[in-house]
Amino acid sequence: MIFEFKVNSSNCWKKWRLWLALALAGACLSGCGVHVQPLMPTPLLYTESGYKPLEHLPENERWKERRVYYVTNRARKGSLQKIAYGNKLSPAVFVGTALIGFGGMDVTWAHLNEISAQSKREEALDLSIAGIAQFGYIPAHASPEEAADPEAAGFWLQDLRESIASSRDKDLLIYVHGAKVNFYNACAFAGQLDHFLGRDMTSLAFAWPTHQNIFSYVMGSDVHRAYESAEVLASLVELLAAETNSGRIHILSWSAGARVATRAIELLRERYPGESAESLRKRFRLGTVYFAAGDIPDREFVAAAPVLDSLVERMIITQTDNDKALSSGSRFMSGGMRIGQKGNDLNPEELEVLFSLKRLEVVDVSVGTEDRGFDIIGHRYWFDHPWASTDVLLSIGTDLEPPERGLLPGDKPMLWYLPNDYPERLRHLPPPTEFRRWSR
Repeated sequence: MIFEFKVNSSNCWKKWRLWLALALAGACLSGCGVHVQPLMPTPLLYTESGYKPLEHLPENERWKERRVYYVTNRARKGSLQKIAYGNKLSPAVFVGTALIGFGGMDVTWAHLNEISAQSKREEALDLSIAGIAQFGYIPAHASPEEAADPEAAGFWLQDLRESIASSRDKDLLIYVHGAKVNFYNACAFAGQLDHFLGRDMTSLAFAWPTHQNIFSYVMGSDVHRAYESAEVLASLVELLAAETNSGRIHILSWSAGARVATRAIELLRERYPGESAESLRKRFRLGTVYFAAGDIPDREFVAAAPVLDSLVERMIITQTDNDKALSSGSRFMSGGMRIGQKGNDLNPEELEVLFSLKRLEVVDVSVGTEDRGFDIIGHRYWFDHPWASTDVLLSIGTDLEPPERGLLPGDKPMLWYLPNDYPERLRHLPPPTEFRRWSR
């Protein structure tokens, strides 16, 4: 059972009623057949340091569930009494919060804290949506002023502002998923990333409408939706920058989410052709834009890269030499090789464009394979492999430069890799409570 809150100027629900409803929704959800995602393996950062990701939280925050915000242009489906978002593209953008559950009722806070630092777990810890509260909806192409209206997303924005103000890290993370996933998956991933970031910042899932089959992506319909959804993501960044008190706005995209994020940032530039890049950089406050296993053709990305480089604080691309999903995409779809693949189809002029970028880092997780004795492969390595996920967390949750994150430079400009003594390098880092952004 999921509860909807219709918000307008005469009906601003009290927070205690909201969270009571979320708790009741969670108690009723166990029989709804929600497909669950297990908690990602513990990043090396914690297993090597001996530090637990939740150890620093005060007593009043030691609540097992975790709230994430969401924005989706998936259409509503089913009855009006139950909130569910399907695969159709919606002309409206829905905003709300999702309460992510970590394990079943038998998992205590102490147990969650303990297994969140273990390198091996006796059993999987499943993530669930324990409740959803939809705060409102706005037209897909609404201006920031229209979206901030109390009749639309005004109450949601106020709640978001309060979350940012009460967080230790005032930055905001937007997670943009790839193809072949549903609304639950987007929220669950945002929740687990937030969890291993120490629950220190406010996290938001941008759930664009993909189908749960690869054919819709390969045949192009979900690719088209990715670019349509970029308009919504661009408007979201504008809204958050204009109407919240966040520090920087970070974007983590996975797979096809790279198309959404890249095009969205291009649109932010195109909307203000007469304004300088420096002015827009201050306006939008884009921090780290992270492309994990990015499924966007490298030539398409290079064409957009100078614009991205001018508007973001840093952009990071991860690559591996064995990602079957990207290999299949480059083989059976148009565009050639993807940015998440090792190697490229670029000509010397295009390579020169990449080499000229000031804010680009490429982390090739396959470099050093022989010295390490293992490769880091697959399409899910960025969260499934503890080495790779550690750099994701350090890149978003800290201001550390690549050498400070334990990386070594490669044989090309902007190229970095994980050396075989990476675990030891992490042991020499101070406790996360000292190098996280909010602690400085």
